[in-house]
Amino acid sequence: LQSMRGGKDYDSRYSKRMRGEGEYADLLSCRFRLAVKRLGMNQSRFKLRRDLFEAPVPEGAQMRLF
Repeated sequence: LQSMRGGKDYDSRYSKRMRGEGEYADLLSCRFRLAVKRLGMNQSRFKLRRDLFEAPVPEGAQMRLF
C-alpha cells in the first residue's frame, strides 16, 4: 500500500485518497479492467426501474420510532 502512496499509509488529498499511483496501482487497474471485460460486468444485464420505489413517509411527516 505504501508503494502506491509515496511511502505513506494514507493520502488525504481529494481524488487521490481512493486511488494509488505508480507501477503497482497501474498493474491493479489493468488487471481489474481485464477481469471486468472478461466477465462482461460492464454490460447492463437488466434495466433498473425507479417506479418500484417510493418514499417511506410523506414529505414533512415524522416516522414512528416504535
